[in-house]
Amino acid sequence: MKKTTILLLFFVFLFVCAFNFACSTKMLQIHPAKQIDRAYMVDLMDRYLEALVNQDPAGIPLASNVKLVENTEVTPIGEGLWKTATSRTTDYKIYVADPVAGQVGFMGLIEEKGKPIQLGVRLKLENGEITEIDHMIWRQINDPLPEGLIKPRPGLVQKLEESERVSREEMLKAANAYYDAIEQSDGNVAPFADECQRHEGGITSANNQEPLPEDAETTFGAMAAFGRMKCGEQLSTGIMGYITDINQRRLFAVDEEMGLVMAFSMFNHDGEPNPMPIKNGPAITESPNEWGQFSVGAGHIFKIRNGKIYEIEAMACVGIPYKASDGWSCTRKCLVDIMDQYLDALAKNDPSGVPLADDVMLVENTEKTPMGKGLWETATGGPADFRIYVADPDSGEVAFMGVIEENEKPTIAAIRLKVVDHKIKEIDHLVVHAGDEPLHPNMSKVRPALLERLPKLERVPNERMREIANSYYESIFQGNGDVAPFADECQRRENGGISVNDQTQTPEEIAKDDFSTFRKMKCGEQMNTGIWSYITDITDRRILAIDEEKGLAFAFSIFRHSGEPKVMKITGVPGVTELPNDWGAFDLPAAHIFKIRNGKIYEIEAIGYMADAGITNGWE
Repeated sequence: MKKTTILLLFFVFLFVCAFNFACSTKMLQIHPAKQIDRAYMVDLMDRYLEALVNQDPAGIPLASNVKLVENTEVTPIGEGLWKTATSRTTDYKIYVADPVAGQVGFMGLIEEKGKPIQLGVRLKLENGEITEIDHMIWRQINDPLPEGLIKPRPGLVQKLEESERVSREEMLKAANAYYDAIEQSDGNVAPFADECQRHEGGITSANNQEPLPEDAETTFGAMAAFGRMKCGEQLSTGIMGYITDINQRRLFAVDEEMGLVMAFSMFNHDGEPNPMPIKNGPAITESPNEWGQFSVGAGHIFKIRNGKIYEIEAMACVGIPYKASDGWSCTRKCLVDIMDQYLDALAKNDPSGVPLADDVMLVENTEKTPMGKGLWETATGGPADFRIYVADPDSGEVAFMGVIEENEKPTIAAIRLKVVDHKIKEIDHLVVHAGDEPLHPNMSKVRPALLERLPKLERVPNERMREIANSYYESIFQGNGDVAPFADECQRRENGGISVNDQTQTPEEIAKDDFSTFRKMKCGEQMNTGIWSYITDITDRRILAIDEEKGLAFAFSIFRHSGEPKVMKITGVPGVTELPNDWGAFDLPAAHIFKIRNGKIYEIEAIGYMADAGITNGWE
């Protein structure tokens, strides 16, 4: 058989597995509920399923405002599966009951119009009533029925010994690390047990212990070498590299008694890289990734014993739009839309149409400000062409940096919104109020790199991006350019002016600019001179939004200046050994956007203004 044929069959199967596979991280939210136990939660799920197949919700405790989402679509009770479910079938049923959080999950098999479907269900219970419901449905089940959908693996239905249990927090961390391991193509990121086995749609897709098929031309024959690898080993090959990111992660139920965590998430695939590099794979070093852009909704159950993942049970829903919302979360597009809605309302001086939480808090230029005051009174126009968005669905944070209009003058501003349940709960305004001087010409157009999305292979994980952004402040504070991973091409702009790696100055401009020698230096090189030693500290660092898709990190901070030392020692600059520090004591609230690619800082966009010394950030 030709290698190309084997690869084609392998990827056909892998594509199927992607859809069987498991739809930022929203970790479990715990809400007090009436005293209930695990048995009650399991019974509630059974009652719900019985009502579902009987197509009669009358006997279950539904809240008047109950919300049902079926395969990412908001669905009225009585519609969707409520009309098509016909019976329960087989012994394949797994319960993940969490009385602490008031949530219970189920993965099993039922019949829809006489045909088997794999079903994932989530119920949320508040004050004795069901307030939220998820249905995830996988209809493309193989015939004959896979053995994995006839009955669950023993480990998924057996209680843990007390000695095998770990804390809820450790269980959540282990389960969430699974998604990180896929995103990073690194099986060492998650705590997989050697015995770990993954099932997708009832089919063993990792650590398959069955003999290799004799017929190499079957899809299993093509997949065999990867399917028989251990869980972590398989991910480290890069074979899941076609999965760009996994977001809208909802780890909603922790069953401490059983050692189970259940989660729903969205797997996004942008068609890159193509081909995919393969490491330590079976006789191949790359494979095609030709499916283009698509998303898959996924449900997972993880068995965690002694802090390690032993079983993974996965299912999926397909046919959903690329980068769709799961019906509950605010996606990147959702966050940007809310920011645009906010900016439009700001320009009209009318917050009435903005989705504000009842307890929304606004801080403008480090001062607590009532809604309707401050920029809400003085804004006279919306964003100009210079606008940058940093959207972080995992944290619900979205930031804007750009030019708006205040008192009919172009004005530089940074705005940050914290969105919870699609409502704005926190707002920051940093406004560089316009003076008599015009804005720097660079504030008329954004550098292209700050708007471009990153290919997957150039991205780094969320936490690493936060570390890199913070290292910038540390490099200034320590006067050491080696502390931060600056790219040689790194360029910093401050209120539009190029303050490092400036290759644009004319001889006339250089002659008038005492800072020109430093301005032409590279980012790290400039830090090493001591030119920043007048900065006493950089406090109140809030790295708020990480946009992994674009490689952007957004942060607020306050640069503190005590007025010391009076003379700054300068090194590495011919003809300059010291410079005066005549500015005295002041603070400088600042907003920064960092472009991070391949783990290095390439662009820095900064804005700020001088303020009296001793200010706070307004959020204490």
